[in-house]
Amino acid sequence: MYVAIPASAVLYKCLVTETDSPYRLKEGPVSISRLMKIRRMKTYPPDRFTFDIPGREYGIFAVRGPRGIPAKLSEALNEQIQEKR
Repeated sequence: MYVAIPASAVLYKCLVTETDSPYRLKEGPVSISRLMKIRRMKTYPPDRFTFDIPGREYGIFAVRGPRGIPAKLSEALNEQIQEKR
C-alpha cells in the first residue's frame, strides 16, 4: 500500500479480506458507499520504497489508484519480506 504525504512511499503489504462492503458516508464532497477490508501483512522500512524508487527502478511514475505492479517490483517487495524474517 502506497502512503502519500508525509511518507510518499510503499509502506505496507496488505491482504484484501472483504470487498464491496456496504457503507454510508457523506461529508461535503466526499461520498462513500462501499468499503474494502484489508489486513496488514508486512511493514516496509519507510526509506526502502519511496516515491522516486518505483520510477527510477521499476518504471512507475504515478500512483493514482489500484493497479498491477511490474514483476520486478513484486519480486523486490517479496525479497524485502524474506530478508526481515
